[in-house]
Amino acid sequence: MIGVTAAASAGIYLSRGFLDPGLAMPVMLGVLGGSLLGARVLVKAQSRSIRIVFSLVIVALAIEMIFNSIKGRL
Repeated sequence: MIGVTAAASAGIYLSRGFLDPGLAMPVMLGVLGGSLLGARVLVKAQSRSIRIVFSLVIVALAIEMIFNSIKGRL
C-alpha cells in the first residue's frame, strides 16, 4: 500500500516539475533492487548474522554522527 502511495505522489511531483528524473531514477532502482535482494537474503540468513550486521551498521552510523558533531557539521 505504501509503495502505491509513493509511486502516485512521485508521478504528481514529476509532472509538476518538482522531481529531477535523473536523480529519482537511480534512487528508485536502488530501493527496488535493495528490497528484492534483501527479501531473498532474509529468507536464507540466520537471525544471529542479521543481528551482527545490523549492529555493525548502527555502530558505524553512531561513529559517523559523533565525528560529524565534533567537526561541527550537521
